Amino acid sequence: MDIGITLDSTEILRKCIAILGIRGSGKSNTAKVLSEELNKEGIPLVIIDPDGEYSIDADVIDNFSLDESIPTERVLKEGKSVILDMNDWSEESFKFLLRFLNSLWLNSKIYKRNFFILLEEAHEFIQQGERNQLSDTIVRIALRGRKRGIGMIIVSQRSAKVNKDVLTQSEIYFLHKVVHPVDLKVYKEIIPWKSKDVENEVKKLETGEALFYFNGEVKKIRIRKFEEKINGEGQEVLI
Repeated sequence: MDIGITLDSTEILRKCIAILGIRGSGKSNTAKVLSEELNKEGIPLVIIDPDGEYSIDADVIDNFSLDESIPTERVLKEGKSVILDMNDWSEESFKFLLRFLNSLWLNSKIYKRNFFILLEEAHEFIQQGERNQLSDTIVRIALRGRKRGIGMIIVSQRSAKVNKDVLTQSEIYFLHKVVHPVDLKVYKEIIPWKSKDVENEVKKLETGEALFYFNGEVKKIRIRKFEEKINGEGQEVLI
């Protein structure tokens, strides 16, 4: 796949990927490009979308009635990507999400299909220092999902607020611009450079650029713009 670098999808299967950066740095664009490319290669995703902004070839679920069946077979049996549009942030939607993730976890042992869970605004779901039933479930999947074919893509504008157990277990990082000292500190803990070098390089990043860290190597890259289809016409979106 071509996202400013070339990645073989087999290299990233079952891995935890972190995409970090301030609002407007291009992190959500990177997540959309990555999810689009994975989807094209037949690797299904479950996208937890709290802002209703994702549009790839996927089933969209926005009915979170407790009576609604949990359609995890779409992902695990049929290989279909699913977007959970949680734009309303209701209690029902969070209860549905917990049921959905628990069903994915249980059935992933049966179907043994490789897939990814993409978690937007991850700091809202797995916040450092805070625990609840939903966050415990997400953390368990992130840390133990490899054996069941599950990879996870963590997207956040506040890296310092994301659960450290998940963030430090990530194997691939797309590090867009950050400015807050606590977020810079997280970058310094991730990148094997001198602290001052990390700070200088991150400050110079422009929208759409990132430091890509994988297999012990750091590269500065620019990610192409995600082309969102609206009414059959293409529109480039960079968030």
